[in-house]
Amino acid sequence: MTLNPALQGKTYREVPFVLERDRVEAFAAAVDHRADGVPPTFATAAEHPAGVINVVADEALGLDFSRVVHGDQGYEWRRPMRVGETLRTATTIESIRSKGGMEFLTLRTELRGEDGELVVVARSTLIVRGDG
Repeated sequence: MTLNPALQGKTYREVPFVLERDRVEAFAAAVDHRADGVPPTFATAAEHPAGVINVVADEALGLDFSRVVHGDQGYEWRRPMRVGETLRTATTIESIRSKGGMEFLTLRTELRGEDGELVVVARSTLIVRGDG
């Protein structure tokens, strides 16, 4: 196992994420979201600065990002996101496990309103391919 299992449970620093109207509208157009409001999958855009960037930069984790494929994505919604609001986002390494010569890294990112209210929990699983 190349990932450091001692980092399971580690939470990375909180990162603010502003739901800027132009960015939300561009995303909505790209995914053909025709309903009013923020597309639910826009939460993924907030996951990157809070989670993936921190995780990839964490040398102690031992992640070789060139061997990573995205394995799973899920959301638990508490309320819709709102254009113009700033979300507080923080990612935790929920689990690190090994199976069949591959490693599975599950990240949980909590997106909260400025008042601390939980908006959505996003989970993503990254699969680190083995040597061969």
